[in-house]
Amino acid sequence: MYHYGTATVRCVECRTAEDRPGPVQIDAGIPGASAYRQYERRKAIREARVRASLGNTLGGLALAIAGEAQSTSAWRRGSIGEYKLAEALAGVHGVTVLNDRRVPRTRGNIDHIAIAPAGVFVVDTKLYKGLIRVRDRGGWFNRDKRLYVGRRDCSRLADNMSWQVGSVQRVINSAGGQFNHVTVLPVLCFVDGEWSVMTPPSYRGVRLEGLRSIKQLITRHQVLGTTDIAAISQVLSIAFPTK
Repeated sequence: MYHYGTATVRCVECRTAEDRPGPVQIDAGIPGASAYRQYERRKAIREARVRASLGNTLGGLALAIAGEAQSTSAWRRGSIGEYKLAEALAGVHGVTVLNDRRVPRTRGNIDHIAIAPAGVFVVDTKLYKGLIRVRDRGGWFNRDKRLYVGRRDCSRLADNMSWQVGSVQRVINSAGGQFNHVTVLPVLCFVDGEWSVMTPPSYRGVRLEGLRSIKQLITRHQVLGTTDIAAISQVLSIAFPTK
């Protein structure tokens, strides 16, 4: 230890193995937890409103006949999709997945952050059915490429990932110069989508993957070693707590 006042150096005792702090336990989070809570909240509000209007008996009958509103069941499907992806990645060696993370000072969340040998990936998971394709809806002189899953226009999903990627990238950049080479990549994972030879690998800079192909994507290159993966995982788990 150098003392500026006396210009002297003093030897200090090194910490023993017992004194050194152990690794911080990383909370991986529960995949789809916040989406399922939103589903239950919306379902309870609707049931209470119908029963208050028609009474318990008629209200229960009306709810049984009408079924769940599509806007409500979408949250349940979303939670199932997130769970399926987390389950698929759980067995991939050397990969840490942070599920359902809250982004401080925003109302949004990130479905998954995968810290893997091939880098860091922000993954938005959707349980959509149908053929995944890109269609050009523009005219002769202007191109307007849109991402479709079945008949659903999913173009906005790719645009919505920019703020998520930016949030994670800023945290990594602030962690120190040793991680300046790490670039965060956005991924849209369609759990039940249909793929063809015409499906492009990406759309507007966002990778399009399924449960099988995403495993290959995050492990095909060795950009991060085991130590780097552990360090980045700790930093991101603290910066983005569970939702």
